[in-house]
Amino acid sequence: MAVFVYMGQLSATVADYLMTSMDEISRHDVETIEGSLSDSYARLESVADRLEVYDVETVAEAQEQLNLEAASSPLFNAVYLLADNGDLYSSSLVRLGADQHGYDELFSDGRERFVMLYEEELGRLETTKESLVYGIRIPAIDLGDMRFVALLGRTDLSSIRDQLLIESFDGKGISSVVDSSGYYVVGSSAATDLAGRDNFYDMLEAGSIEGGVTVDDIRRNIADGRNFVVYCTNGAGERLVLSFAPVEGTAWSFIMAVPMEVFDRRVAPFVTMTAGMLAAVVLALAAMMLVLFRYMKRSVQAQAEASARTEFLSNMSHEIRTPLNGIIGLNHLMERHLGDEAAMEGYVRKLGKSVNYLLSLVNDILDVSKLQAGKVELAEAPFNLAAAIGDVCDMQREAMDEKGIRFQLHRNLPHPWLVGDEVRISQVFVNILSNAVKFTPEGGSITFEASQAEGSDGKVRCDIAISDTGCGMTAEFQKRIFDTFSQERHTTSESQKGTGLGMAISQLLTCQMGGTISVESEVGKGSRFFVSIPLAVAPAGVVRLQEAGAAAVAQALEARDGRPDEAAAPQVEKAPAGDRPFAVLVAEDNELNTEILTSILSEEGYAVTAAENGQAALEAFAASSEGHFLAVLMDAQMPVMDGYDAARAIRALPRPDAAAVTIFACTASTFAEDRARALEAGMDDFLAKPLNVPVMLQKLGALREGGRHEQ
Repeated sequence: MAVFVYMGQLSATVADYLMTSMDEISRHDVETIEGSLSDSYARLESVADRLEVYDVETVAEAQEQLNLEAASSPLFNAVYLLADNGDLYSSSLVRLGADQHGYDELFSDGRERFVMLYEEELGRLETTKESLVYGIRIPAIDLGDMRFVALLGRTDLSSIRDQLLIESFDGKGISSVVDSSGYYVVGSSAATDLAGRDNFYDMLEAGSIEGGVTVDDIRRNIADGRNFVVYCTNGAGERLVLSFAPVEGTAWSFIMAVPMEVFDRRVAPFVTMTAGMLAAVVLALAAMMLVLFRYMKRSVQAQAEASARTEFLSNMSHEIRTPLNGIIGLNHLMERHLGDEAAMEGYVRKLGKSVNYLLSLVNDILDVSKLQAGKVELAEAPFNLAAAIGDVCDMQREAMDEKGIRFQLHRNLPHPWLVGDEVRISQVFVNILSNAVKFTPEGGSITFEASQAEGSDGKVRCDIAISDTGCGMTAEFQKRIFDTFSQERHTTSESQKGTGLGMAISQLLTCQMGGTISVESEVGKGSRFFVSIPLAVAPAGVVRLQEAGAAAVAQALEARDGRPDEAAAPQVEKAPAGDRPFAVLVAEDNELNTEILTSILSEEGYAVTAAENGQAALEAFAASSEGHFLAVLMDAQMPVMDGYDAARAIRALPRPDAAAVTIFACTASTFAEDRARALEAGMDDFLAKPLNVPVMLQKLGALREGGRHEQ
C-alpha cells in the first residue's frame, strides 16, 4: 500500500515541480520582455535628450540628426518626429502627412508612451519586416512654424525574441506573446504549428477548453492583465496546459503552452522507485521501534516512570499503527487506480504526511536520548534572533491561517545579533508555538512576545513569552509537562498526535543553554509559556561580516537568475544533450539506497559510479582519470572501511583532484559533533539522512555549473 501511496505523492510532487518550472520560465521571459521594453524606452528618451542638446534649428537639420541616430543605434532601425499637426518626419528624410498615418491617434487618450506591433494600416514606415514601434511624448521642440511633440522608434522583433526561452521541457514547451487581438507578437514557428493557425484565439476556438472556461473569458482575463492557468485541447486533439502572465505597460500577454504528455512522462520513471520507498519506510519503523524499546529498557527506574512509559507505549502504538493502517490501505487503492491521476495525487500526498510524521517520532526519541545522556554539543555561532523568530512564526503561519487563528508578534530586541545555537533555540520555539497552534481552537488567538534585558557576565537575557487561548492544562499536568512522555488528553482537542517528548526536549535544551522555561495555564482559558536564555552579544565586526555575507549571497543569487533568492524550492537543470556527463561517486553499503540514488542522479544527467564500502570507493577514485569525478557522496558507516577513513585516504592520494574533489558526508547522525567529525576527516559538506533530494540536487547543480565555467 505504501508503494502506491508514494506513487500518488510523486505524481503530485512532479506536477507541482513542472508547474513551478512553468512559472519560473514565464517569470523569466516576462521580466526579459519588460526589461527590453524599459531599455528601448530609455534609448528613445536619450535620442530626445540629444536632439535638445544639439539645438537643431530646422526640420531638415532635425531629420539629419535622426538619420545619424538611426545609423548609430544598435536598436532602432528608424526614428521619427511627430508634429502637433500630425505630420511625421523620419530619419530617412521622408515625411508622412497627417492623412497618411494614424500614429498621432495613439497619444490622443493622454498616454505618455506606447509600444505596438507594426501595422501597415497605421501608415507604412519603410519596412517589410516584423517590427515593433515605440512612441514617447517629449517636451515640445519648435522648429520654424513646426512644433514636435512625440518621438517614435522602429526596431526588429528580434530585439525581444532572441532573449526569450522560446522552447522548454525538451522542446515540448512553447512560449509566445500575443496582443489583445490574439495575434502573435513574439513566438517560435512552433507557436503557430501547434494550432495550425496564426491567431491564438482561433486555436482555442478550434478545440475545447476545460472547466467551463470560454474564449471570451480568456479575452477578458488578458484584457484585465491577470495571471491564470487553463487546460485545453487543440484542434489536433493534443491536451495542453496554458499559463498566462501579463506584460506590464502593454496590452500583451505571455503564454506558456506545455502538453499534458510532458507531465505524464515525468512521473513514469519514479514509479519504479515506489517499492524501494516502502522498504525504506519499513526499515525506518523497525529502527524506530528498536531504539524505542532499548531506551525504555534502560530508563525504567521507578513505578511512576514505568506508568508513564506504559502510557507512552500505548500512545505510540496508536500513533504508529494509524499511519501504517493508512499506508496498507492506500497501497491497495493505488494498485487499483494506477491510471487515475487525480486519485493517485491524493494518495501520494497522504503517504508523504504519514512518512514525515513517522520521521518526526524517530527524531524526537533520538533527541531526548542524546540530551539525557549529555551528548549534545551546542554550537556557538553568530545569528540574528529577530530573523530566527520570524522564520519560526512563518513555519506555523499556514496552520494558523487554516484554523483562522489571530496571531500577534511583538519583538523588542535592541541586540538582535547574538552568539549561540540558532538551530536548537529555534527548536524550542517551534515546539512551544506548534503546541499552541495544535491546542488553540478555530478563531482563537496566539501572541509571541520577545524582549531583552541586561544579564550577568556581559550577556543579554532573552525573554520569550508565547500565549494562546487554547484548551489549557490542569494544575496537576503543569507539574509534569516537562517530564518525558507526558501528554494530557482533552476530548475537545482536534489533534493529539505526538510522542509527548517536545516539552521535555525544550526543557533539556533550555537548561543546557543556561536558561529557564516555565508555564502558566488554566483549563478552558489557555496557556502562557515563558523562556529565558542568556546569550552573548555578537561582536560588531562579526555582525558586519554576517550582514555583508547575507547581502553578497542575495546579490549573487540575483545576478545568477535575475531575481532575489527563492531557494524555498530548489530547481536543478539537467545537462544539455551533448555535454559530457558529470560523474558522481556514490559510496553506500545499502543496496536499495544505492539503487535509489543512482536512479535519481541518472535522471538528472549525472554518470554514477557505485561503491559498496569505503575501500571500494577509494579504489574507484584512484583508478579514475584526473578530474573525472565532480563529487563523492560518502556514507559514514560502512563495512571494510568507513566513510571517514575513506575520505582521509582519498585526500592523501598523490594527485591534484584528490584535494579538490567535493566530498559530501551522508549520515543519519546529525548532531554538531557528527558534523565536526566529518569536516575533520576532510569532507566538505553534510547531507543528513533521510536525504533531502532537492537540497542534494541543488548542491550538485552548483558544483556542475562551476565545472561548466571551468571547461
